[in-house]
Amino acid sequence: MSKTERYRNEWKYLIDTAQKAAICNRLSPVLKLDKHAKNGGYMLRSLYFDDYYNSAYEEKDAGVLRRKKYRIRIYDCSDSSIKLERKKKFGSYIFKESASLTKDEVYKILDGVMIFF
Repeated sequence: MSKTERYRNEWKYLIDTAQKAAICNRLSPVLKLDKHAKNGGYMLRSLYFDDYYNSAYEEKDAGVLRRKKYRIRIYDCSDSSIKLERKKKFGSYIFKESASLTKDEVYKILDGVMIFF
């Protein structure tokens, strides 16, 4: 892990509707919704990239501790905000980076004209 990269610890839990309501009720006084959330959330659409050997998928499936993945993400089915994201993982520690893309840049990446890694 680089000293300049700020990793966060990410844990995921499966909860039911009643638990979600209780957690939201307890945390709402101290946490604010994402400014982009409408009606409590937004839809994400992601296009993930992998190599010819599906290395990112195989590493995840095998439980490899150090891995990274790339994706292009849009919000609420709109191309007004397009992000190229890289997620690096070291065990349960996560580091994410993103950069804005134009629609034209996305098409160049998909056509193989623009290489980003």
